[in-house]
Amino acid sequence: MAYWLFVIASIGSIPLAGAMARERSRSSARWLWIAVAVGPLAPLALLILGAAKHPAEAN
Repeated sequence: MAYWLFVIASIGSIPLAGAMARERSRSSARWLWIAVAVGPLAPLALLILGAAKHPAEAN
């Protein structure tokens, strides 16, 4: 039972990580693959990292 719960959580974390990455201006494709590799830890990492920082534009 615990194995299937982990599998479902891992599969569910893939689109969640992609959506969170787009919202935080990060590469969604890269975070989709990270979610495939580490499962539910990817959305947690995105929560910790927050939004991507972009350099300020010079005038």
